[in-house]
Amino acid sequence: MLIVLLTSCLLSCSQEPITCHEFMMDTQCAITVYDRADEKYIEQTFALIRDLDDRLDRYDEDSEIAMINRNAGIAPVCVSEQTFEIVSRAKALSEATDGAFNPLLGAISSLWAFDSPVHEVPDAALVSSLVEHVDIDCLVLDEEHMSVFLTDGVIQLDLGAIAKGHASQMAADHLASCGVERAIVNLGGNVYCLGSRSPGEDWVVGIQNPQAATGGYFATVRCSDAAVVTSGSYQRHFEVDGVDYHHILDPATGWPAESDIVSVSIISPDGALADALSTACFVLGSRGAEDLCRRMGVGMLVLTSSGEIIRLDA
Repeated sequence: MLIVLLTSCLLSCSQEPITCHEFMMDTQCAITVYDRADEKYIEQTFALIRDLDDRLDRYDEDSEIAMINRNAGIAPVCVSEQTFEIVSRAKALSEATDGAFNPLLGAISSLWAFDSPVHEVPDAALVSSLVEHVDIDCLVLDEEHMSVFLTDGVIQLDLGAIAKGHASQMAADHLASCGVERAIVNLGGNVYCLGSRSPGEDWVVGIQNPQAATGGYFATVRCSDAAVVTSGSYQRHFEVDGVDYHHILDPATGWPAESDIVSVSIISPDGALADALSTACFVLGSRGAEDLCRRMGVGMLVLTSSGEIIRLDA
């Protein structure tokens, strides 16, 4: 999770900021507007996020993603332009990360059931058999007909590692189109900082310390008009027979990624890119993460299991 440090910003504002909260995309979301502080802009933005969530929630049988999954191995599904755009982006980023980010892990993540109150380690042979089907080439896109087809009936599409990043930037873009120049969109720790804190001064974002209680942070990053997205093994996990299992799965094995990274934050003007790369970088480990971020031109902040902090500016 991320903590946005806003105290000094409040001193420079000519009007009181407005913050609204809603629960959506399976997390607590908050939007704070610092200028043109009118609740209608926030309400409009939440409506856009809610509509996106309705399209992308694979657990909602009426969503477009659920329809794609039900028709896996059967037939292509025509979807909205918005859904087609994010699925296309997910495929492109899977290819760009050599599969470290892969949106086809839905069936495997369902076996792990990290959100269930009852935790059980899945059968290793079953996980292994599913991994053999996770091939990004099985995600076939037809731009002319705006359709998505999973050619393998075993795989399932899951956009959980890119959807919030896409939504946060969409929200910031909408606020900017309304004339808002300074705002913070926080979708469960997936943060987009619109504009700057004050003229010539960046926003300051604190990165949660995995060993500290909520509110503690181990480092800060500065940014303007950019997303800050963090992935960490401490965010969702469970323990069985003394072994801790976290939710960031390695697409090559179907098991929690064995990484020297405890927390990785990506800083980029592109929210979807930052979201997907935070997962890919965790899977790759600190050395691979640094190489990938240099190649993709994004900023990075990593905390390793040995306590080392690695910074990379965009």
